[in-house]
Amino acid sequence: MSFSHFEKQKAKLFSGISTVTSNRDEVSEKGKIPSMWSLYREKFPHTERQDIRRDTIALYSDYETDEHGTYTFSIGTFVDQQEKTANLISLPASEYAVFVSKRGRIAEVVFETWQEIWTWDEKNLRTYTGDFEVYDEQAENPENAQVVIYVAVDRKK
Repeated sequence: MSFSHFEKQKAKLFSGISTVTSNRDEVSEKGKIPSMWSLYREKFPHTERQDIRRDTIALYSDYETDEHGTYTFSIGTFVDQQEKTANLISLPASEYAVFVSKRGRIAEVVFETWQEIWTWDEKNLRTYTGDFEVYDEQAENPENAQVVIYVAVDRKK
């Protein structure tokens, strides 16, 4: 699949665990994202009641420059304003380009979709104010997952 549509969203609050990394590191032995996923699964096992289940979010924020610089990678959930949680990250209201991965092995389809995003952004629409991946019920089976990626953009550039 890939690019789906543009969508405006209100400001959000995010809570989770974070690390600083870069795309250069992620394609080398220095990559931190796989170990972050392991840590997240260990610290936050999904034993929540189904009626209060939240989607898992992978958030990319605090970009140094663009996709070539460092950024903060976080895994967690969006939370309500009144929730008292640690490690809160504010995501500003933004317009997003929404991309839907094809179905397949989760690591492969996410990486392939990001490759498409980097090619798609040749018009330099990205704002680098915060992008996120949504892992909902469509991503529960890691061998046949589908992930939605929201990339902050400014179409007035």
